[in-house]
Amino acid sequence: MALIPLLDQLTIPLVTGCLWAIATWGWPVVAVVLMPLFFPLYLVKFSIYGIPFTLVEWFVYVTFFVHILKRFYLSRKHHEDFFHLRIPRIWMPVALLLFAVLISIFAVPTDIDRREVFGILKGWFVTPILYFYLIIYVLPGSKSVRRCLEWYTISAVLLSIWGIIQHVSHATITPDGRVSGPFASANYLALYIMPAVIFVVLRLWHIYFVPKEYSGAVGLFMKVFHAEEKISYPAVIRYVLAGAIIGLALYLTRSFGAFLGLFAGLITYAIYHWFFSYWKMDRRTAIVRVALFAVVITFVTGIFFATGDPGKFKQMFNLKGQSSSSVRLEVWTVAEKLIEEHPFLGVGPGRFEDEYATRATKILGHAPYEKDMLHPHNIFLMFWLSSGIIGLMAFLWLIFMLFQIIFSIDEHDARKRIAVICATMLFAILVHGLVDTPIWKNDLALQFWMLAGIISRLKYRA
Repeated sequence: MALIPLLDQLTIPLVTGCLWAIATWGWPVVAVVLMPLFFPLYLVKFSIYGIPFTLVEWFVYVTFFVHILKRFYLSRKHHEDFFHLRIPRIWMPVALLLFAVLISIFAVPTDIDRREVFGILKGWFVTPILYFYLIIYVLPGSKSVRRCLEWYTISAVLLSIWGIIQHVSHATITPDGRVSGPFASANYLALYIMPAVIFVVLRLWHIYFVPKEYSGAVGLFMKVFHAEEKISYPAVIRYVLAGAIIGLALYLTRSFGAFLGLFAGLITYAIYHWFFSYWKMDRRTAIVRVALFAVVITFVTGIFFATGDPGKFKQMFNLKGQSSSSVRLEVWTVAEKLIEEHPFLGVGPGRFEDEYATRATKILGHAPYEKDMLHPHNIFLMFWLSSGIIGLMAFLWLIFMLFQIIFSIDEHDARKRIAVICATMLFAILVHGLVDTPIWKNDLALQFWMLAGIISRLKYRA
């Protein structure tokens, strides 16, 4: 009788694990490239002997296990050293970050809470970092990492369609009627899909505008070394359609933080492209182009503010009554006080919500506008509170090294273009992170470490 519940409990992991393992053994690159499509499947959960897993976690673990097993098999077959593996410097801040999170776990007061934060460690760090490893050591070239970004974009399109259907059918689940897809908050959807808009826009920029602007020797260079960037009108149609769907869903989330990140990312890329890239122009022309581009982006953003939710836009500047800005000021005030009290270890992963609920009234001197707050609405405060000062320093070190890698790739190298797209997406995430909390969530962590892995892959393997 005990066997039947056990089989019921193991049905999902056994069936999906075996099928995915077979596919991974035969087509490891395809398995890694397809993984971003499954990022949102962290919502599908099960447990094995009381240990909780999500479906996307399970896919990552199976892929990693099969990869190690296949490496061992091939090393024995070809009489090679299994342990001979180049370890790039990028792993130093990664290891330090993991170490910091582990230390901060012991800042959590009870054993029950520690079990919860070990789950956070598994879902928000161990799993994404394993995927980070797989991108670096499995993907063979720049074309495969671009495919990785394209499958992430497809997942963003699917979630965006979900959100648009919510809006059309008036089936939104958020109190203010903003679309959220399968998530509980519209900000979660915006955090996930906003970088996909940047990818689509910059791919269209590269596919359509770059080859047409140059002729002569530079045009010949483009045709010879960037053949994949020749204008393909079916590809243009696909990207335009994807961009329209994701852009509409982003508009319907009415997330000003996401539009701030989008605006900052696109303007920064325009400055890079016309001032510093291989295709840079004379300074006067570059200034005119960047200015015109900024005007267009500002105009589009203005339409969003004017038609999306004018009342919400006005509330952004309301610091006396309850608004998104005044709530964030309260949250940041509480977060800063908690940092003063716990400057080295922070309060521990997953503990901010409880600390805010019990301490906010005393710290603020009055009841907060919102009693429940999951995170401090700032990625840097989140790292400091959840992983201590060491974790924050490790995160900043990692970001510095990623941008250092991008700057080190030669402008004439085709890998530079993909790296710069990833850098723009990463920069937009960090800007959005000034007013919200990316990375500290299953799918957002996978999104971040995917970008970090692609940038590292482009640098450390030819």
